[in-house]
Amino acid sequence: MQRHYQLPPGHGACGPAGRQPFSLTGQPNAMGGREVGGLANTLAAHMEYDTPGARERLARFWGTDRLPEAPGLKAVDLFEAVHRGDIKVLWIMGTNPAVSLPDSARVCEALAGCPTVIVSDCMANTDTTAFADIMLPAAGWGEKDGTVTNSERCISRQRSFLSLPTEVWPDWRILTSVACELGYAKAFQYQNPADIFREHAALSALACRASNGRQVFDIEALGQLTEARYNQLEPIQWPITLDEAGVVTGTPRLFSDGRFATDDGRARLVPIPAGLPRQIVTSRYPLVVNTGRIRDQWHTMTRTALVSRLLTHRQEPFVEIHPDDALRFGVCEEALCQLTGPGPEAFIGRARITSDQRPGEVFIPIHWSGRFASQSVATNLIAAVTDPISGQPESKHGVASLRRLACRWQARLMRRSASDELPGLAGLCDYWCRQPLTHSDSWWLAGSQTMDWESEASIWLAGEPQLIMADSAQGRFRAARVVDGRLEAVLLVDSDVGLLPDLAWLDECFAADRLSPDQRQCLLAGRSVDTEEIGALVCSCFQVGDRQIVSAIREGQATLEALGQTLKCGTNCGSCVPEIRGLLLDELTETEQ
Repeated sequence: MQRHYQLPPGHGACGPAGRQPFSLTGQPNAMGGREVGGLANTLAAHMEYDTPGARERLARFWGTDRLPEAPGLKAVDLFEAVHRGDIKVLWIMGTNPAVSLPDSARVCEALAGCPTVIVSDCMANTDTTAFADIMLPAAGWGEKDGTVTNSERCISRQRSFLSLPTEVWPDWRILTSVACELGYAKAFQYQNPADIFREHAALSALACRASNGRQVFDIEALGQLTEARYNQLEPIQWPITLDEAGVVTGTPRLFSDGRFATDDGRARLVPIPAGLPRQIVTSRYPLVVNTGRIRDQWHTMTRTALVSRLLTHRQEPFVEIHPDDALRFGVCEEALCQLTGPGPEAFIGRARITSDQRPGEVFIPIHWSGRFASQSVATNLIAAVTDPISGQPESKHGVASLRRLACRWQARLMRRSASDELPGLAGLCDYWCRQPLTHSDSWWLAGSQTMDWESEASIWLAGEPQLIMADSAQGRFRAARVVDGRLEAVLLVDSDVGLLPDLAWLDECFAADRLSPDQRQCLLAGRSVDTEEIGALVCSCFQVGDRQIVSAIREGQATLEALGQTLKCGTNCGSCVPEIRGLLLDELTETEQ
């Protein structure tokens, strides 16, 4: 029997306040990228390959017969084509696919086999630049000048606040220069970002006139901006209109008149059948792997990991596990564990046991790469399964088995000189993770093989140690290399990572031109007598650790406000507030019990 439902007035309306369609994207300029045809399957100005006449109009506008005849390859398919040898030249701009794409090991194989890899980036050393045959130094965010468009269609002028370093160019100039060298100088006569923006606006007009009202993206009114007016452009939302007095006006809200960008003006809602993930748990791979971001890092850490302060909150890759699963797989808090999926590479991280995870699921961060850890690339656990329409990978769902990594020893190594890689020692340990500090470079280390630390200390310290302490019964070893009174390297070894000291005090020792007698005396202990270990950093703004917060709670500061007044934690950016609340809840619950 067919049923009909009468909806109440206003129910389901799209356009009024609170009922506005909104694009949910993961990048601040994702909308801007779509406007200019930055996707493989679209043309510029929101024109589509399958729109009759769109490609021909764009070809006439640009005066070329060399436009692609069909959509290009989306990211995962693109690297499969590189792997097959169909693509001989690959130009990668401002991204790190060797870490970010699913089945990273296969992506790296493709990059290694590609005859010519060109990389434009603001960072010289990334997992992807390691495969580059040609590297082009590109401008970073603070050095760029242009516009960005956010999810609510708001165009904002982005003005550089840093001068360009020598030999560094913005992307538009790099592309223009290469095009001119290839013989297309006539089509690439841009002198500044304003030239490009005016063309961008003119293209929107072309698309609008041909769409019979279906095109919403319209910035034609900005097409005659002088360079001075472009530089003064205030944020404005498209579509943009121009009145007789020359005043431009944006459109804060779309579809409030009830008409939509379709032939008949009626909205079209497309039902999407939900499907199960392609990767499913089995007896061999019984855990679902969820991947995501953490508070203080960005994407693949090519820049944020170089800021020592941002690595004080989460210093290593980790695996968040529900207590039931930790018990089932024999994993305890802070133990190193390994996730193994159907692919050739595993993931190693330190266990964080929390009821925030659901039983049968684990969470791992996406940020660590081969530059910062030995085996902690999250995408190696993600198969190259994509949505058939969007091409979006199944990046939030993998499957794996879990086991505790057997370790005879755990260690921290510190050296004065910075290095991108563990210097020649990676083969001596089963796990390493690099953590740049303010005054030194440091590594987390762990291994299963028996080590003769006294005879091999000079290898780790890059020279003979002057200070040594060994306790073989406890599995403890300490050594330091001091040259002309200045600390050069420290090695701290123990059977349990929980017995290793925090490195903040030692890092300050590296800042001294000459160690004081007190510093030298306490060097192998890793801290002075009056040093307070703050624990894992919770509040980055005010450098407040979890041990300080727990101590304050036990002293009676049992509210978020009281902790803020005492320690200042949670009173600035607020990103640490959820973690502070969690510590409060844990302590108060334990007190009640």
